[in-house]
Amino acid sequence: MRPNKYILLSLIALLAASLACSLDELPAPIQQSAPAVLPSETPQIIQASPTLPAPTATPTALPSETPIPAPAAEAESVRASQPLPELVEIAMFDASNGWGRSEEDIYRTGDGGQTWQAIEIPLAGPGTYFSASYLDPQTIYVIVTNPETPPSQLNISRDGGKSWQQTILGSDSPYFSAKILPVSPETLFMFQNLGAAAGSQGVGLLQSLDGGQTWQQTFAHVPGEVGQASLPFGGQKSLPAFLDANLGFIGGSRPMENDIYFYRTEDAGRNWQPQPLPVPAQTSGYMAMTESPIVFPGNSEHILAPVRFSLPEGSQFIFFASADRGQTWQATAPLTKADAYQFIDLQTGWVWADGMLYTTRDSGQTWLVLDHNIPGEISLRQINFIDPQNGWALAFDLDFHAILYFTSNGGQTWDKVSP
Repeated sequence: MRPNKYILLSLIALLAASLACSLDELPAPIQQSAPAVLPSETPQIIQASPTLPAPTATPTALPSETPIPAPAAEAESVRASQPLPELVEIAMFDASNGWGRSEEDIYRTGDGGQTWQAIEIPLAGPGTYFSASYLDPQTIYVIVTNPETPPSQLNISRDGGKSWQQTILGSDSPYFSAKILPVSPETLFMFQNLGAAAGSQGVGLLQSLDGGQTWQQTFAHVPGEVGQASLPFGGQKSLPAFLDANLGFIGGSRPMENDIYFYRTEDAGRNWQPQPLPVPAQTSGYMAMTESPIVFPGNSEHILAPVRFSLPEGSQFIFFASADRGQTWQATAPLTKADAYQFIDLQTGWVWADGMLYTTRDSGQTWLVLDHNIPGEISLRQINFIDPQNGWALAFDLDFHAILYFTSNGGQTWDKVSP
């Protein structure tokens, strides 16, 4: 079907937003650096309307060197504590411990975000780019790339950044914007952005079953052969997510009306098939962007697919939930948009949109609007709950300085942690 003029304009806006989000996820250059009472109003409720083909090629092992032990001097790996740095990302795992990332450094906190310690990353320096992924309070994966001094290197710490296992990854360019997707301490995936063309994006996927020491390429778009790939070259891609060593999902967008870009693999990415989603009947004439699927550590059954819809009459944001490894799906009640969101399990989540904070306890079938106390001029970037009551919000003030808030009552009231 030929998109109408409105839809094409909506698509341009949608792809622009997608590009902005993608840029946020790209590795950052490293620069070497010398309780209020809840009102008793009646809460507002939003309610919802009542075997794969298999020829697989033997993957090619990625050339890698024996992991290199990092220097043993722990004092040089963790710098002195400091108040809140200019963080752009946090990953809290319990009431005390978590990770943070700025444009220049990786940080750890052991006191709930009151203070942060910068972590020394091996081989990091001027002109270096890095991406970081987190498995638990102690385990972090950092891919370091310097275009002037290839090859790229994967650094893994399992003791909070005190020491590092280092693995040479090979040629430089495929890892420039690569990111580790940890499933377990042993099972890791590495997602590669191989470059974008007009409305298209090539990607690669590698898998490690030994904690990152060796890697096998399971998928890659090959120039001249993209038309034969089971995952279409056309369309922009989001980060994939895996429930286990084999089952994974990837989203994205492409310039087609009434089309959702969402694919699944059951063989670690070697083959992909379209994954249909039950779009509500009243949602039609749309362009869609499927964002990175949400999975839950230790749960290989549950998954959420967040989808942004651009419609002639406005926009919608819908989560599609599955409790059976993607065999069946259920749409949540639609919201108009979502600036930041998080689910800690399939039932419990929060969404921030235009200063409004929503929460659900039934997989989005109903949304409760929380009368929170975060100032209206604050721009909230990330929500990070560790259970239904305790969570953090990373925000920015009008001067784009980072602010960290904490709640102990599910998001009803928030206290500034730092600064």
